Amino acid sequence: MEQFWITLLSIVAGAGGYLIATFWVRPILRYKDLKYQIASDLVFFANAIELQKLDGSLREDTLARKDANRRRASDLAAIYDYLPAWYRRWLQKHKEDPKQASSELIGLSNESDVKEAKRRIQSIKACLRISLERP
Repeated sequence: MEQFWITLLSIVAGAGGYLIATFWVRPILRYKDLKYQIASDLVFFANAIELQKLDGSLREDTLARKDANRRRASDLAAIYDYLPAWYRRWLQKHKEDPKQASSELIGLSNESDVKEAKRRIQSIKACLRISLERP
């Protein structure tokens, strides 16, 4: 009889661990990975927005970066809904707003004015609590 309870407890613990890993840990890790990808993109985009051709048109790498910003914005909006409710409350408590950052990323991808783009970059960094300066 004791063997039965040990087996049952093992199955319940395994199932619980699987559920926690699948529905809590994986979405949180995906969100953090996406956040760091956005930080990397912002560094690149800050350099690429200044790179215009002599005729005033944007270079292809800048256009590709704008497309990447749109992709990251949609990924960020999508992953937010899969985050556990307790983690979303934790983000709110720490003044991190992925939804606002997503809309700012879309705005950045459509921006052609350098000053406005830099303002949006600062807003995205504030919304995601990203610090790109070295300590």
